[in-house]
Amino acid sequence: MRRHPVIAISGVPGAGKSRASAVLARRLGAVHLPFDDFETLTQLDPETVQHWLASGAPVAAMYDPDLDRVLDDLSQQGPVVFETPMGRMPPAHDALITCALWLEVARDIALCRKLGAALAADHWSGAEEMAGWIGGFLHGYQTLVRPCLDLQAAQVRARADHVIDGMLHPVAVDSEVARIVQTTVGQMTVGQMTVGQGFTAER
Repeated sequence: MRRHPVIAISGVPGAGKSRASAVLARRLGAVHLPFDDFETLTQLDPETVQHWLASGAPVAAMYDPDLDRVLDDLSQQGPVVFETPMGRMPPAHDALITCALWLEVARDIALCRKLGAALAADHWSGAEEMAGWIGGFLHGYQTLVRPCLDLQAAQVRARADHVIDGMLHPVAVDSEVARIVQTTVGQMTVGQMTVGQGFTAER
C-alpha cells in the first residue's frame, strides 16, 4: 500500500503548533490535520479529568477514535502535517508518523501565548464570556492543566524524533522545521512510502 509522509508537530498549548503546522503544510503542499477537530478531553468535567489522570491518562480517552481512520486515509492520498499534542503516543498514529517534532517552549511563555490568543479571539459574545473562560482556565490550571502538561512533556517529548527551540523567532522555527523535514524525508522513497519532491519557498 502506498504511503505518503506524515509529519507530526507537537508541543504544549502555546508552543506554536498551529502556525508551524500551517506553514509546513503550505510548503509541502500537504493536508493540515489539526487534532483539535477530534479532541474530546476538554469536553469532560473536572472530576472526570482527575479520574483520567489518576488512572494513568489513557490516550484513547483524549480523542474521537475516528481520527485513526482519517489519518490512515489521508496518508494514502498525499503528505500530511499532523498537528497533535500526542505525537507518537497512540500506537495507530505511531505506525503512520514519518517524523515527529516537538516544539520546546518555556511553560510561562506558552501560557502567555495561550492567554494572548484567547484575548485576541473574535468568537466571544462579550467581555463577560471571555472573562469567564479565562477565569475558569486559570482556576483549573494548577490542578488539571499543569498535570496534563507535565505528562505530555514527559511522554510525548521523549518520543519525538527532533526537539526544536520554539522560543526562536517564528521564521527561524519554520526554517528549522523545514530543514529537518527535508533532511529526514525529502527526495527519498523508502519501501512503499512515497515522499514529495521538495519544498516551495515560504516568506
